[in-house]
Amino acid sequence: MGIQQTEQPRRVHALHLVDADLDHLERAIREPDNRMLNAQYWERRVLSVRHQFELTREQRARVEAILERLAQRNGEPAL
Repeated sequence: MGIQQTEQPRRVHALHLVDADLDHLERAIREPDNRMLNAQYWERRVLSVRHQFELTREQRARVEAILERLAQRNGEPAL
């Protein structure tokens, strides 16, 4: 029997691809909420980046800053 993995492996992407995704997320959360792309949607997107990719220290700091801004916008404690 093979070993069954319970967790998805993290992917290593070129730094510029993850940075481009983080640039997009940072721009997007500066926009007002709309029905389809509300704060919860953006939070899921940011968490997806945090969990799916092997991030540099700077990228992790950017992710945490984005999550903090989303939490402040919603009046919630940061994750």
